[in-house]
Amino acid sequence: MLVSIVINNHNYGRFLAQAIDSALAQTHPGVEVIVCDDASSDHSWAVIKRYAGRLTALRHETNQGQAAAMNTGFAASNGDCVLFLDADDVLDPEAVATCLPLFTADVAKVQFPLRCIDARGHATGRQIPFVMHEGDVRPVIRRFGSYAGPPSSGNCYRRTAIARYFPLRASDWRRAADTPPFVLSAFQGRVANAPRALGSYRVHGAANRARGCFGNITTRYAESLRMDVHRRSASLAILERVDGIVLPGPFLPAPWTIRTRAMSWRLEPDHHPYLQDSARSLLALQAQSLRACPGYTWLERRALQAWLLGIVLMPSRMAFKVALANTSCRLRRWVGLFGGREQPAAWSGPQA
Repeated sequence: MLVSIVINNHNYGRFLAQAIDSALAQTHPGVEVIVCDDASSDHSWAVIKRYAGRLTALRHETNQGQAAAMNTGFAASNGDCVLFLDADDVLDPEAVATCLPLFTADVAKVQFPLRCIDARGHATGRQIPFVMHEGDVRPVIRRFGSYAGPPSSGNCYRRTAIARYFPLRASDWRRAADTPPFVLSAFQGRVANAPRALGSYRVHGAANRARGCFGNITTRYAESLRMDVHRRSASLAILERVDGIVLPGPFLPAPWTIRTRAMSWRLEPDHHPYLQDSARSLLALQAQSLRACPGYTWLERRALQAWLLGIVLMPSRMAFKVALANTSCRLRRWVGLFGGREQPAAWSGPQA
């Protein structure tokens, strides 16, 4: 079976060689690597040219955004399965070989956790996501508008499960373009979980981490919340347009969204987009969400509720320290071990 690893890149020249090397080092013999550079202004193209003859190199003359790069890479690919690898992430050598046996006839996507590394590639002791939904996840999507799974680099898709949704509208998806295949592939078959982490997710947004945020894109909690709404609404609009499936909502915020919403309300109230929020309403909303969302143990639910209680009720300085615990691998490891998880993990849903 041929597998296409599509790398989209914009100004990540400092990380790109590691991503390409990890794609070329796959133990599965049938792998093609395609790199689309979205008009980088750094030395990315020079990095890509070093691999001449070993991959397909494509380049946009003007910056068009993540979706455009994914469209170009996908159109050039031939694989029966496709994995979109972010240019700042890396795969384990056996990632593809481990995923392929899990593709039974009714599986649309195989997903796997990612270990977190810092800008220099050093392991941080974390793993994302904490919860990964599997099987027929459509009921979860109908309730929340999405489901729990890894960022882009942790998803290997059956081509036939996502081809119908490409090309993506570039103007809608300058970033977070990994969301449509993530959500919509679930309507073409089951989601299967790999048994262990098969790659690394690079967290190089140090300023975000210092504020209790996770990821490399958004700089404010409110921005992350608005992006979450866009991801859901724009993905479900594609589902309606292509498949004629309408999910009208209303959607219950997922536990990981409520976490961000609470930090936005408490720590950056001048920018908070949900004017109706209060300490009482956020606690009630979280309780409802945790009851409805599968995948959490009893102890994990209690830990999340205790964390949120600290955010909304403590004085600002103490609340900020609690927010920092949101990215603490030691806290997550403790909850994970006592909650029945074997690996250190993070409370997180899909990340861009």
